[in-house]
Amino acid sequence: TEVMLPQGTKIALTGGTDFNDHRLIWGKLDQVQTKYPDMVLLHGGSPKGAEFIAAKWAEARGVTQVAFKRNDAMLDVLPVGVLVFPGNGIQENLADKAKKLGIPVLKFEKGA
Repeated sequence: TEVMLPQGTKIALTGGTDFNDHRLIWGKLDQVQTKYPDMVLLHGGSPKGAEFIAAKWAEARGVTQVAFKRNDAMLDVLPVGVLVFPGNGIQENLADKAKKLGIPVLKFEKGA
């Protein structure tokens, strides 16, 4: 079954479960929302870390969000950009696949 995606500019976010810089994540998401007021946040739905923080941001800002279990499914909906916060090989895999599809990738380092 295909998930019905909400209308809006799709922005994907990925990050490790041990990355907890909520100020960086909220700040970058606020910047993206300023550029794309109709943004829809796509993420992996992790129960902690960067994706959990992003989900809390979306709730607080009233931004629609969709959690995906697989990177490929997230990229299938062709987000206009991908925010990559520190993590592991899963984040690198998503960034590499997005670049191959021509999707802009913004990577953030710890303490950036």
